[in-house]
Amino acid sequence: MRLNFGSPFRLGFYYFAIFTVAGVHIPFWPVWLTAQGLSAGDIGLLTGSAMFVRVFTGPLIAFASDRVGRRRTQIMLFSVLLGLSFFLFSFAHSFAAIFLVTLLTSTLIPTIMPLIDTLTLVQSTQGSADYGRVRLWGSISFIAASMAGGFVLARTGTGMILPMVLAGCVFTVAAAWLLPREDTPTADVPRQRPGWREALLLCHDRRFLLFVAAGSLIQAAHAVYYTFGTLNWQRLGISSTVIGALWALGVVAEIVLFAFSGRVIARFGPATLLALGGFAGVVRWTLTAFNPGVALLIPLQCMHAFTYGATHLAAMHFITRAAPAHLAVTAQGVYAAISTGIVIGGVTYASGFAYSAFGSLAFLGMAALCALGCIFALSLRRHWTGGVLTPSSPQTPGA
Repeated sequence: MRLNFGSPFRLGFYYFAIFTVAGVHIPFWPVWLTAQGLSAGDIGLLTGSAMFVRVFTGPLIAFASDRVGRRRTQIMLFSVLLGLSFFLFSFAHSFAAIFLVTLLTSTLIPTIMPLIDTLTLVQSTQGSADYGRVRLWGSISFIAASMAGGFVLARTGTGMILPMVLAGCVFTVAAAWLLPREDTPTADVPRQRPGWREALLLCHDRRFLLFVAAGSLIQAAHAVYYTFGTLNWQRLGISSTVIGALWALGVVAEIVLFAFSGRVIARFGPATLLALGGFAGVVRWTLTAFNPGVALLIPLQCMHAFTYGATHLAAMHFITRAAPAHLAVTAQGVYAAISTGIVIGGVTYASGFAYSAFGSLAFLGMAALCALGCIFALSLRRHWTGGVLTPSSPQTPGA
């Protein structure tokens, strides 16, 4: 049997590698920071500062990336820089040093993802790859790395957290070298470089703003779940084993949706799929607010395929179809900065007060965000014809 090392394999391999880093970094990095003597307040300051910085650096670096082109080369460069930045933590022994290195790593990670997503989506539009089937390897890797990280941590202690992250970075650099090459512009068809005015016009387009509002609100509605989901289930007496299985079930459901994403996006289109994600969120978080038993939590967790998976797929395919090709990374960067840096960060901060005051009823606030996101998505569906957004394109509703 001959192995196929074409574009889908190479792209999927990179997602697998970069999410190996995320699978260790996201769940276990606070543990490493605590071992360095940082308090909960210090860790909160680091996290908040990182989110704040990426609001500004994300779009600026994304725009510069579109100007430069050669996305594969940029991914290779940023992958190397990411490894070097994490290596600097080996010499960071004070809060100030850790703070500065954290700002560096938090700038690089959200820079890489729009680049690899755009590269994959370009291959998808050319028929060389299916975005969802490629992206699912990131989700698989995240589960595997988290489980492996927990196993290693339980047996070796916190000292292995940074080496595991560094090993993932080396893996990512190797995977970057295997990425498929892009088509190079010819003299007859030169590469178009975006200008500031064009980028600003795209970001001010009503339809782009509707998309950003819908996607950001629906994704931000996961804040209470991500932050207090485990605590809430523990309060209800659900065992740690079952809680772990419920979390894994949500990611597995997401993977299943990604596996069939080509058919799903062809059937519904980005705007309708975005609205379905919002509607699923209304149902999921409303029922979760009233502390259902495990029997009902199982199908509710499966709805993660829509509340997260469908929303993410809709966002990626909207950007592919709506943003001019030479502004694709810029559009990705702006969406990531607003959704992750501003909306999700703000809602996560507010969710702490909401859960403290109302307990599980705080999920009703998340359902309200999904309802509002669904309204924005339906408005986008009415006003966007499915084509590229340009300064001269009509603003009237499409068929």
